Amino acid sequence: MKVNLFISVCCALLLGYLCANFLFKGYQQTTSAFDEENKVFFLQYGVYQQEVPSDISADPYIDVEQEGNHYIFVGMTTDYDNAVKIRDFYQEQGVELYIKEDQVENEEFFNELSQYDILLDSTDTADEITSVLATILASYEEFVLKR
Repeated sequence: MKVNLFISVCCALLLGYLCANFLFKGYQQTTSAFDEENKVFFLQYGVYQQEVPSDISADPYIDVEQEGNHYIFVGMTTDYDNAVKIRDFYQEQGVELYIKEDQVENEEFFNELSQYDILLDSTDTADEITSVLATILASYEEFVLKR
């Protein structure tokens, strides 16, 4: 009788431990996946405290005003390799860019950007890259900046 009770208690404890371990691992994966969700690499031309200069050598670009500063972005992507590709593309033209990592709250824009990344990954010519970047920047203005 005591043996059956001992075995039952051990099985219950083991089952409880396995269930708790399973749930805890699922929680950890969800939390870390959330941290990586909607990560975007912005290609930043510069930051200006006052008015944006008229002699910006990168085209296309957008001016994003945050906390009194003007951030000039020439592109954005969800893929770091594409960010490096864009930076290298502009570097060949003599334009120095910074890759800035941030998150975007707008899910619709993020999904659209993910689709443009597939297109950007397969582009090679200057005209194609410039065209895709112009479309991405226009989408950012529409969905995120609401302009």
